[in-house]
Amino acid sequence: MTEKYSQHWFEQIIDNLSIKSGKEQYLRNKVNYVKNQLIKVSELIFNPPETAIQEFSNTVHVQGFWYGGSFDLGVHINKSFDIDNYIVYKENEGITLNLEILDGECLFTTLFLDLTEIHKKINENLVITQDLPRTHAIPIDLHDQNKILKMDCIPAIELPNDYLLVPNGWNDQKKINLKSEERGLKKLNKKHQGNGTKLIWLLKFWNWNWQKPLKSYVIQRLVEEIFLDHEIETWKGAVKTFFKESVNLFEEHYKDELILRDRVYTQESILLDYDEKLVKKFNGTLRHANNLSRKNQWEKLFSK
Repeated sequence: MTEKYSQHWFEQIIDNLSIKSGKEQYLRNKVNYVKNQLIKVSELIFNPPETAIQEFSNTVHVQGFWYGGSFDLGVHINKSFDIDNYIVYKENEGITLNLEILDGECLFTTLFLDLTEIHKKINENLVITQDLPRTHAIPIDLHDQNKILKMDCIPAIELPNDYLLVPNGWNDQKKINLKSEERGLKKLNKKHQGNGTKLIWLLKFWNWNWQKPLKSYVIQRLVEEIFLDHEIETWKGAVKTFFKESVNLFEEHYKDELILRDRVYTQESILLDYDEKLVKKFNGTLRHANNLSRKNQWEKLFSK
């Protein structure tokens, strides 16, 4: 594959991965539908409340959504993705929340009750696909004719300065700042004239093609960390650089050096969010892909 042909080949892949405007609007309309239903049911009151969580639910209502993850940042591809939504609750007028006592159980259960109310009373086509307890999100499917929209719903309390209080597993809480995520990607795209997002698309397609062995967020953070120091001159060269430098970064990780720092909460590596077996799988997959890219075996990376 010549340099000119490979560049054209990768450009075609990238163009086919973008979400066209009509589908993008359809997705946002359906997300807004779920938001409006949650706003409505969250105003209902348990009378009388039978549990402490029902008492908490009576003190808050859904104020809005914050898009999160790849959909918010525009790095989702049209092959397979779900939409991360932070369901932002706000205390009712006259209520002051004790934020310190809120944990995953309280927040997830409150959202679960509201989603269940939608399914039972408003739209049975909104289906909760996994039961409690949860550690990251409550997944739902919204069936619409012959389509299924997948969403991960994450309960949150809005805090000042663009922070959200969200579950950290079932028994704890943490703070996140989605604006920090936006700044990381904007910085990358400013350096590379928008090609940072395109490279993430390309690598997510490779990941999808290989049955998604890596988490999408790990791919995004690897691209950001690597290409703030490297150039994107050709797509073939960028892919080679990504796999080579990813392998190097994981070698640093196994030497207990800090890589992929969490930007907001722990200031430790985001890899600590995953168990050791899964991180080992990330590493092995990247090493295999690096060997293929060094041999220019692009079809094995990007073709079925």
